[in-house]
Amino acid sequence: MIPSHWFRRIILIVFIMEVAGGILWVTGRLSTNPAAKPMTQALGSLIFLFGFYASAPLSARFLAPRPSRDAALQERLARIVATVPDSRPVFLYDHADKEANTVGLLPSHSRIYVTTGLLASMSDEGMRGVIAHENAHVHERHIFATFTYACCFAVSSHLLDNNNFFFAAFLLFLGIRRYCEYRADAGAAQSVGHGTMLTALRELAVLYPSKSWVRWFSFANAYPTLAMRMRAVETGRKALL
Repeated sequence: MIPSHWFRRIILIVFIMEVAGGILWVTGRLSTNPAAKPMTQALGSLIFLFGFYASAPLSARFLAPRPSRDAALQERLARIVATVPDSRPVFLYDHADKEANTVGLLPSHSRIYVTTGLLASMSDEGMRGVIAHENAHVHERHIFATFTYACCFAVSSHLLDNNNFFFAAFLLFLGIRRYCEYRADAGAAQSVGHGTMLTALRELAVLYPSKSWVRWFSFANAYPTLAMRMRAVETGRKALL
């Protein structure tokens, strides 16, 4: 979720929970035939997932409603974005967390959000790699791919009702998310250069240091560690676990 004021995050989370609960209630009322209940629940899950992913740009505007008023940072970011080929719009907003996020189900509706905390903490070359990485997510339609898999998983889990399937599908989801991160790094390296992407990852590793043992628990994380990502850019070999 995009970094924001805690109150706005709570409002959004409660709203999402209420919508999900409402959809489940409606689908439950429609399921007069017990045999048809899994199908109606699967349909409800698809409706929720589509609304969740499609409304991400609106959620982002709610979480980050106002652009940063720091003219110097805005000018610096515009200068960096201009050097990234075919970049999507980038929105800079005030927040101490050092993060960059991409929203939008389709490339034409995608937007990149960057915090002032991240921009102020990285060099121009490092930020260029970060922006290129987020753009690679857009151009390779990683959000749409995640949405498609989530829909397939929701339908299958309702129809099969098998715990082993749920566990295996969850691990596959983690693998897909990791692969998307590696692909975004590779796409950014192709767009702005391997050296620039490595600079971005090294600067992020300084901002977010991690212990060496963290790698062994990455199987339960949707993202590879920064060390794994750097190694993949350097060697071209991806480690899904």
